[in-house]
Amino acid sequence: MTGFNFKRLGVSALALASITVSATACGGSTDAAGGSPGTTLTLGYDSDPAPQGYDPLLYGAGQRLFYESVYQSLFAEGADGQAVPELVASFGYNKANTQMTLKLKSGVTFTDGSKLTAQLVKDNLDRRSNSKLQSYAGFAKGGATEIKDVKAASTDTVVLTFAAPQATFQTNLAGVPGMIVGQRAISDPSTLNQGPDGSGPYRMTASVKGSSYTMTRQPGAGATTHPFKTVVYKAYLDKNARLNAQISGQTDASIIDTSTERTAASNHVALARNGGTMLDILVFDKSGATSKPFADPDVRLALSYAIDRQAFVNTVAKGAEPTANAFPKTSPGYVPGLNTQYAHSTTKAKQLLAKAGYPKGFSFTVTASPTDKADLEFLQNQFKAVGVTMKIDVTSSTDQIFAAVNTQPLGFIPLTMSNEIGITAGVLVGGFANPHKTQSPAIGAALGAATNAAASDRPAALQKLNEALIDEGWLIPIAEQYAYVGYDSKALKAPAFPGTDGYPLLSAFRPVA
Repeated sequence: MTGFNFKRLGVSALALASITVSATACGGSTDAAGGSPGTTLTLGYDSDPAPQGYDPLLYGAGQRLFYESVYQSLFAEGADGQAVPELVASFGYNKANTQMTLKLKSGVTFTDGSKLTAQLVKDNLDRRSNSKLQSYAGFAKGGATEIKDVKAASTDTVVLTFAAPQATFQTNLAGVPGMIVGQRAISDPSTLNQGPDGSGPYRMTASVKGSSYTMTRQPGAGATTHPFKTVVYKAYLDKNARLNAQISGQTDASIIDTSTERTAASNHVALARNGGTMLDILVFDKSGATSKPFADPDVRLALSYAIDRQAFVNTVAKGAEPTANAFPKTSPGYVPGLNTQYAHSTTKAKQLLAKAGYPKGFSFTVTASPTDKADLEFLQNQFKAVGVTMKIDVTSSTDQIFAAVNTQPLGFIPLTMSNEIGITAGVLVGGFANPHKTQSPAIGAALGAATNAAASDRPAALQKLNEALIDEGWLIPIAEQYAYVGYDSKALKAPAFPGTDGYPLLSAFRPVA
């Protein structure tokens, strides 16, 4: 979903609500934001980062760049994309990897004046049963990374007990899923409708809902790590409006859509780019609950063979790279052979459909945003060539998009694979992309092995997980898309991306002088 976006990344279904805001309003200059050049950073954001309030757990990894200004996580993404302690001072596992002990930092204060304690962390993580908190989906009962129990062993020590061994659980507590809200928000979650309650380096001092959010650096926050006194996030859902704001100098840096990258470059916008955003068909229904044919893996694989990925890139996704991998090209789990194994073949697609009992094909319906129409029409023609009819219901209704996850067999959605295990566990297996709670022994075994693999064994384990996801037909990758950030090179140094994340860290934005 290029327009609806599902927030690349990590993906939170609730982030879809951001589409209801029309962000065509003009942005303001740094002076208009209340700062002088060099002291204020104005970022052009590709969604409203707070459509349902300021609880970060409502959203996905794509909102991390916004929420890391006002919240801290138990672990944060390091410059290389790996999890590093933030609110945690030290951590360790028991021999069986069924428990993780966190020693917390001292002296951490939240917006409401409360302090970081083990009990507060427990209270945060105990919200995992709340189905609205999408970033906690994998931690809930039955989730792929289920937390069975949380204990405050002392004022600064937290012990997590898992339903299954977890050797690298810190990766699941990095970024948005590891963000901790203050005591007032725990006692009365409705307070998060008015503003954040975090311990981040900035405090929100002004906002225009759906348009702009102004953050002012907290006293004591390190100027070396966060050099700007003020950060202003401006929401431009329209990609051209966002580009025009960058070209005209209304923003210092902006999320640039792939389709506008060439225009940005030709207008002297400096660009930083990173791979890792996978354009995927996510198969919601693997059990036949909404469309009987999708219960058969051969049907799902037939649709994969039906797609000419190079033609898709040439036609509707220029600048992307065709792929049949679930994981990015730079991932240790990338398997080049999958691209050959699942190369376009209408013959194989028809053979698999016949084997599954559908020699004449079948029909189903997908719901799409207007901005996805061209992509889906391309796929519609590809499926038609093998006898499968995909009807496209175009809508701008958020409710209808939400409902489609539960009532239709698939959706076309970008996934930012910044954390292969975390996204697999929290989105594909235990999250919104598996609404019918389907189990796959092959995927479950591969996920467990990758989760608990030693460093030297991790690449091979990730490759097995990649292959399992594709061979089982739980998702159908089409292309890997680059993420772009446009910036004013006279004011800013080139921002770097952490690992395969589609968004730079806030600390990566640095003034030239």
